[in-house]
Amino acid sequence: MNRYEYTMGKDVDLKAEQEKTLRTPVMKSNLILKSMFLMMDILYGFKRTLPKFMIIEVLARYPYWAWENGGYKIVTKSHTKRKWATRKESDLALYLIDLGRDSQDNEQWHLMLIQDIMRQKEMRLGWLKMKCIPRFLAGTYYYLTRFMWAMNPKWSFRMNAAFESHAEHEYMKLVDENPEWEYETVDSEYFQFYPAQTSMANLFRRIGLDERDHMNHSLEAIEKMNN
Repeated sequence: MNRYEYTMGKDVDLKAEQEKTLRTPVMKSNLILKSMFLMMDILYGFKRTLPKFMIIEVLARYPYWAWENGGYKIVTKSHTKRKWATRKESDLALYLIDLGRDSQDNEQWHLMLIQDIMRQKEMRLGWLKMKCIPRFLAGTYYYLTRFMWAMNPKWSFRMNAAFESHAEHEYMKLVDENPEWEYETVDSEYFQFYPAQTSMANLFRRIGLDERDHMNHSLEAIEKMNN
């Protein structure tokens, strides 16, 4: 039996899960993540706002992209050596590819939903904060995640688990700081791809739970690499 509890695709009490998150300590971040979070606070403000969460989602996709590519590299390496590829090698590669694809898609819908809500609320950012800074951060994180994977995949999983733990708690705190969201309905064309929610509060609770699932996937991946 898997000791990690996943919530995606399940009917859960979102408020109860929010309270569970807020009772649970955040995973300890390394110096890289602490520096990145501080930079985002300085650039986008220390308050929790939708633009800051949009930037989080811009960055969140990249580790999974690195894992998916890592899976393909395992396939190439294991199937081009003189000995036959083992089922263990194939299973690990397919696990990384599937995990990378599914997680990237999920983070992608978070990004698109948040920006659609910003559009509806007419929350405009200047050229620097909307275009230049996000692209710079994305490019930096792109190479960083590949470097971490190349050095040691388990470092990549561990750092991502801490990143997602931070995101989970930030989303739940964001909902807690905006009690009016309980009564604010939300609609988006992207609900074609993501489970529609009855309120803004529940939408961001659901996104926060997705981040918890991503954290657990990262921790579970470490265990798989150890076996």
